[in-house]
Amino acid sequence: MEPTPRRERSSSRKLLRYAPFVGIVVAIVLIWLLFGRTSDSNNATRPTTPSGPSNGPVVFSAANKGSVKWGPSCDTTRGTVAVPLTYAPPCVKPFSGDNGGATAPGVTGDTITIALYQAQPDILQQTFFQQSGSDESLQTELQTVQQYVSFFESHYETYGRHVKIVPVKASGAPDDETAARSDAIKVATEIKAFASWGGPSQTAAYADELSSRGVLCIGDCLLAATDSYVKQSKDHVWLTFPSIEQLGEHWGQFLTRELVGRNAKFAGDPKMQTRKRVFGVVRFDESFAGLDQAGAGFVKQLRRQGVKIGAEIPYQLDLAKAQENARNMIAKLKAAKVTTVVFAGDPVTPSTLTKEATAQNYFPEWVVLGAAYTDTSLFGRTYDQRQWAHAFGVSTLPAPVRPEADQLYSILVWQSGKGPAAKTFKVLVQAPLIFYTALHLAGPNLTAETFRTGLFRFPSGQTHPTDLHISWGDHGVWPNTDFFGSDDATQIWWNPKATGEDEVGNSGEGMWEYSRDGKRYLPGQWPTGEPDIFNPATSITQFKTLPPADQPPSYPSPAK
Repeated sequence: MEPTPRRERSSSRKLLRYAPFVGIVVAIVLIWLLFGRTSDSNNATRPTTPSGPSNGPVVFSAANKGSVKWGPSCDTTRGTVAVPLTYAPPCVKPFSGDNGGATAPGVTGDTITIALYQAQPDILQQTFFQQSGSDESLQTELQTVQQYVSFFESHYETYGRHVKIVPVKASGAPDDETAARSDAIKVATEIKAFASWGGPSQTAAYADELSSRGVLCIGDCLLAATDSYVKQSKDHVWLTFPSIEQLGEHWGQFLTRELVGRNAKFAGDPKMQTRKRVFGVVRFDESFAGLDQAGAGFVKQLRRQGVKIGAEIPYQLDLAKAQENARNMIAKLKAAKVTTVVFAGDPVTPSTLTKEATAQNYFPEWVVLGAAYTDTSLFGRTYDQRQWAHAFGVSTLPAPVRPEADQLYSILVWQSGKGPAAKTFKVLVQAPLIFYTALHLAGPNLTAETFRTGLFRFPSGQTHPTDLHISWGDHGVWPNTDFFGSDDATQIWWNPKATGEDEVGNSGEGMWEYSRDGKRYLPGQWPTGEPDIFNPATSITQFKTLPPADQPPSYPSPAK
């Protein structure tokens, strides 16, 4: 694949690497982070896709349920691996014999070498770590990843191989393309890894270089990417959250079905509340992974669908000019008589943008699109609350659960008696979960191609408030082959009076509310009519315990 042209950047424009200190779901992310259910917990047998190549594993089905000895790791009632996770993959026939040895770079008969990319925070990032209450260190992150490796390898089929983690400390900022390429070359030629878990999220250079050298990049490799970018990687880039085009489907359906042609009744300015909505789109405009082209395409799509866009404001994050840029943005929105600001950008810009809006006595509706963690309470509390009291929109994150009740926390307690060492466990589990799901379903002949086939075998299921719906391949969720993880989204609105814990466990005031008790929608399922928002009676900020339908199956703990 052709390398991404290098763009010189000043240090003042370094973006934050949001994922290390934002525990999400997703999202994504996620993520933005974070995985979810693939079928209803009451299903006795989950459907699977065809087994694929002859060297692939025998996968559990109703037809072979009684003819194969599935072993103690299989729940033959459900047809899934016997772990307390709603997203557990289908059982495969226990492996014995020759696994083929060195089937791919970084793979031997005994090991699979994985590079664990670890970002080095600069002074600006460290300030945000402290403000967010994140006390993570690189060692704590590594410890948590090792906990998940131990869990998955105790229950998923690895065909006689074990993962060897090699930490890789970033040599530059998350948007430093030269450093990213250098780190990728090290991963491919010195570490000789099969895959990297994570990468510098604000440049595609790392993933480009890895894929050109036959190394996979999994999980938090990029903040976002387009369908075409990932397809060009030839089965080497596997991200958590929906593609930009997939997100655009959710955004477009929410806007056209629930907002277009109606009055801006949720604006802070009473005069706007009786006017038909005029939209202004403020969008992050960067070239990596095709984000700028996708953003421009989304605006064209909205216009074709009859959305009245009074102003389109693409921007690049420049912290040194943040106040000046915010002043110009708000002036343009006011001049265009925009009643409804659609924000698709980074989580830092709304801080100056909302403060400047108040300074200019401008109180519109704010529509967030769940991009780059703008839908987290962690960042929402840093915005001007007079403005953000009129914020609502779309999120790909699941409705929050108290950490100790979260499945991704409790599986480690179930496994070893100890929870994750890092608060950001929901982010750190992303790459291991994708990797071991694919490995389990890929079979002993591990290559980039069989890795893809393994993910495509993972079945699609139903939506639930506290989970992400995840699937890959062709399951009828998307019109085209799906190379991304999560599929669904939900409606949110900001409640400045709500109290509770943010995504890293800080108690405080101001929370996102999840409409209709966190109900999630696949593409094509978005409701029509006035959105059910700013209604505490039908919303949830955080589940104290998992809803009954979201409860994973129960099994005896190995720790006891």
